[in-house]
Amino acid sequence: MYRNIRNFTLLAHLLLFFLVGACVPLEQQGSSSAATTGPVLMKDKTYIPTIHSAQIYPYTRQEAASLAPAVISLDQEPRLLLTFDDLQPDTEQYQVRIIHCNWSWEPSRLTSLQYLFSFNEFPVTEYEFSQNTFIPYVHYQFLVPKVKIPGNYVLAVYRNNNPEEVVLTRRFMVYTNQVGIEYATVLPSGSVARRENQQIDFSLNYSNLANVNDPSNQFKVVIRQNRHWENAKFGFTPSSIEPGFGEIEYHLFDQSNQFKGGNEYRFFDLRTVRARGQNVGEVLRDSTGIHAYLVPNESRAGEAYSQIRDLNGWFHLTNLEYPEPPVSSEYVNVHFFLEAEAPLSSPVYVAGGLTNYNEAPPYRMRYDAEAGGYLADLLLKQGWYNYMFLLGNDEQKYALEGSFAETENLYEIIVYYRPPGEIYDTIVGYAEFTSRER
Repeated sequence: MYRNIRNFTLLAHLLLFFLVGACVPLEQQGSSSAATTGPVLMKDKTYIPTIHSAQIYPYTRQEAASLAPAVISLDQEPRLLLTFDDLQPDTEQYQVRIIHCNWSWEPSRLTSLQYLFSFNEFPVTEYEFSQNTFIPYVHYQFLVPKVKIPGNYVLAVYRNNNPEEVVLTRRFMVYTNQVGIEYATVLPSGSVARRENQQIDFSLNYSNLANVNDPSNQFKVVIRQNRHWENAKFGFTPSSIEPGFGEIEYHLFDQSNQFKGGNEYRFFDLRTVRARGQNVGEVLRDSTGIHAYLVPNESRAGEAYSQIRDLNGWFHLTNLEYPEPPVSSEYVNVHFFLEAEAPLSSPVYVAGGLTNYNEAPPYRMRYDAEAGGYLADLLLKQGWYNYMFLLGNDEQKYALEGSFAETENLYEIIVYYRPPGEIYDTIVGYAEFTSRER
């Protein structure tokens, strides 16, 4: 039945083709002329339907650098690179401003001259036109300038010299390692938690910092899993503090430092459109574009854990067919299908780095009784992708995927510090590790 709906899907794309954004995976649909109309959000968000494939990562010569988190040291190279595509045949005038935020991602009270070395208006001058692609686009890149102080930052890209016309925002972090971090993934207490959860115990050594007179309040610690901000943990109460040694321990028993292990991510290989990549059932070309129909998925609920090497939810943009993948890769209408005998009580979302884990309408799957399952269509650039099917219900989020303590996940511990009398938070410690070795 899944294949029987293909003709209908292609017809729909034909009608919507000239709108491009009809199957665009963005949080806010609308015309290309409508940028954000409200306050800029301090999160990873795209505001107009022609902007795609926005990434920010350490700038190195390694092809896989885009898989690294947008986190760098204050005093060391590399710098960060922002890249994005605008699915229009002509260029736009884009500018960038940088917003400093406190530990909870609210704008700080600092002026831009307190955290930047120059005026807070940076033109995006590097761009290339796509090369012989079905959907024309302009590929932009912007090397993020150095900042004066460590902390949380948001890049806001706007156009037409109007800071109110924001088209995308992306978060990044700059740190110094003035605080030592020790960490361990341990088995939580309780039979269910031991099977499904991962507990992160950690301790801090702040003996190299001066003016720490109230460590329980001056330090804020955030832990995130697989670069997912929406399920980050914070607000930890220290289990012990040793001011004489400059040490704080967080060996907790209140489950505040536990994460659902989840499952290894599903994946598909879209690096070629001349053949079927792994987990791609069919690739078709017609007047509306290139279509990739993924192999039908089933719920993994009730299955045993199976080790799969994944990208911890992220994606790598590239192709196997032409040189210069940033401008030679095609945009493909990717069709997801999840088998289900009946609609579930909670909405189902395609989740992962490809959607920034946003539970927004473009990523919400629709139930089709004739097809016998859930459908979603996303316009994606060629590459290798990880994804999951998550429920819009915090208590049952992994009901379709299962949750296992054995799952390999990427964790980051971020330590924020506010010196006495200051009005902003800095990052004084950062650690990245996996829950288990592959």
